[in-house]
Amino acid sequence: MKRILLTLALAMPLLIAQAKDKVIELVLLKTKVESKSLVINLANLQKERSVLRLKSLSDNEVFYNRTINDHNGFSTRLNLEDLPQGRYVLEVEQKSGNMSQVLLVDQEKIMVSKITRD
Repeated sequence: MKRILLTLALAMPLLIAQAKDKVIELVLLKTKVESKSLVINLANLQKERSVLRLKSLSDNEVFYNRTINDHNGFSTRLNLEDLPQGRYVLEVEQKSGNMSQVLLVDQEKIMVSKITRD
């Protein structure tokens, strides 16, 4: 019995760390381009502190930065009409991991890549 308890006590931190690493896998990020704006929906944030950021890939200039605390979901619409042409990255950062999506903005349209998880 002591051996089982000792094994559980030693394994518990590892199991908790693995569970925390999987939180970002549960987060849903959905984006939709509407005219010259980007609609962003986040779900399953697990009330974990999350940072939503849009920055330029060429010089890392930040165009949008929002910290979301104690919420399970979040929605916003970013007006990209005045954004210079170029490549940008939309990032969701949490302690348990990151998600990102690349945007290509030109005069006529906005194109988005698949969402990746780090």
